[in-house]
Amino acid sequence: MKIGWISGWGISLEEMRPLALSHAPDAEHLIYPPVMGAAENLVNCDKVIGWSLGAHLILEAASRGVKLPTRALLIAPFTSFCSEHGKCGKVSETQVRWLSRMIKTDLPNALIDFRTRAEIKLSHVSETPYELENLVKGLEILSQPAGISLISFCRQGLPSGWEAYVGSDDLLLSPEGVCQSITGCQIIDGIGHNLGDFFTDNIH
Repeated sequence: MKIGWISGWGISLEEMRPLALSHAPDAEHLIYPPVMGAAENLVNCDKVIGWSLGAHLILEAASRGVKLPTRALLIAPFTSFCSEHGKCGKVSETQVRWLSRMIKTDLPNALIDFRTRAEIKLSHVSETPYELENLVKGLEILSQPAGISLISFCRQGLPSGWEAYVGSDDLLLSPEGVCQSITGCQIIDGIGHNLGDFFTDNIH
């Protein structure tokens, strides 16, 4: 089986690989950072998994008609990320724009600040997890409201074979708002935004 992954914002591919291997040890894993066009790289996979911004990009691509695999797992997905732009997010647009400025002057501490707020386990954050240009573009995506096509696609319900989960204790997302915006998404109690915590609960 070939599984394609799109990570969350600011997460290195090296950090994602052990999670991927522990989730499906016998599979071939293709892992991409959360950048525009990443979902198009996954069309020939047997399954796709997206986390946070990565899940958003998978949904956005599907809403544009990209023919993605019939099996998908979306962890901590959202339509719009910022609290001003819908029901999904708890983070203000001002906070996202502040982070956009901070990463250009103090990337390590910007990454630490983001991960601390999200309660994502700290890893080696002294180096750029992927290109700075794409980190900036990712925050631009997070700061923008979802388009009509994405909103409509998610309200129609997830395609057959797709699953979506959000944690009840997510500090970045409102689980109830996510499930209202993405029909078919389920809340898992006692979990926040950290990807590895979902897999310990035997999500396949």
